[in-house]
Amino acid sequence: MVPKTPDDVLKEFAPESLSTSFSKGLSALFVRNIKIIWQYKFSILMGFVNTLIFTSLFYYVSLLVPDLQIAQDNYVIDSISFIFAGVLLIEISTKILMKSLNSFTSEMRQGTFETLATLPFGLKRYFVSEIAFEVIYGLVLSSIYFLPIFFIFPVFRTINLTLASFFSLVLIVICTLIFFFSLSLLAANFTILNKRGREIAMVIIGVMHLLSGSLFPLTFFPTWLRYLAYGSPFTLAVRSFRLCLFGGGVISDTNVWISIVVLLLASVVIFILFLCTFNKIYRRIRLSGTIHEY
Repeated sequence: MVPKTPDDVLKEFAPESLSTSFSKGLSALFVRNIKIIWQYKFSILMGFVNTLIFTSLFYYVSLLVPDLQIAQDNYVIDSISFIFAGVLLIEISTKILMKSLNSFTSEMRQGTFETLATLPFGLKRYFVSEIAFEVIYGLVLSSIYFLPIFFIFPVFRTINLTLASFFSLVLIVICTLIFFFSLSLLAANFTILNKRGREIAMVIIGVMHLLSGSLFPLTFFPTWLRYLAYGSPFTLAVRSFRLCLFGGGVISDTNVWISIVVLLLASVVIFILFLCTFNKIYRRIRLSGTIHEY
């Protein structure tokens, strides 16, 4: 067997080789995760049952609203539609964060990070690939859970969509997914440091959902808490999501374009924080050789 020369080693780590390694690793990661998901098809069925139960609860709670109407941003929303729009965004964001951090906690206990840190695929690429899969998985799983719900309950009865407002709605959803993708990456770093993914996800979800006005108008908040709520990008996303879906909002509306800008800027800032904290974690792996002890 002919020994490798220095030039051969350099070729292996050339940009083209790393790109091929990344694409193959990404493909293998997705295939592995799909196989794992199929093994838990009963859990998926139970997830739908759980979704049906809590949406039934919210449906009957929404019937308690006087006149079944809620006013927001100079338009009136059916109370059922108002609550279900918030529940839908809560479901998607919860799935993304919980699945991402639970996955990282499990991988940490198995020592996966230490192995990947020494391979060409790389730990950072694994972070990005795993979170990307969880974002897609959370979106698909939420769709599977909620599509039958739309046929069971008279949801979204006051939709006011034009082509422009539909485009704006899609843009808001994409920006929201990018925001939670970045947030999941950063939260995964803290999962590595604190060894508790589920608890971190629950705190983030609890605070963001409380302040978002997903299930009730923010006018119920005291003034100081209302100002704090509007400082959350997710609150702006929920507000613009409803405006586009029920109020005919378009991208030129102040609430919509401000939400898009804030979501994207917050995503960039959070991603930079992820890169900074990731480098510290990577150095810790190199120095200590392990990060998965509990």
